[in-house]
Amino acid sequence: MFDYESLKKCYIGAFQMGLELGFSNPKQGNELLHKFCESLVDNSNYSEQDKQSMKHDLELVKEALSQEIELRFRGAQ
Repeated sequence: MFDYESLKKCYIGAFQMGLELGFSNPKQGNELLHKFCESLVDNSNYSEQDKQSMKHDLELVKEALSQEIELRFRGAQ
């Protein structure tokens, strides 16, 4: 089993590193990372209730990162 908080930090860190390295499509990168993290949660040994809570939290992270994309690239245009 993995530590969920570490997974969430890795998701955010990987996304931010991708932005710094110049992801050509950050929205697609965010979606890919989100799906990967959801898959890890789905295949974990956590209870179904915990999995649903984690997946909801990951959705909030994805939305926050999407807002970061919008702010960063709106200013770059």
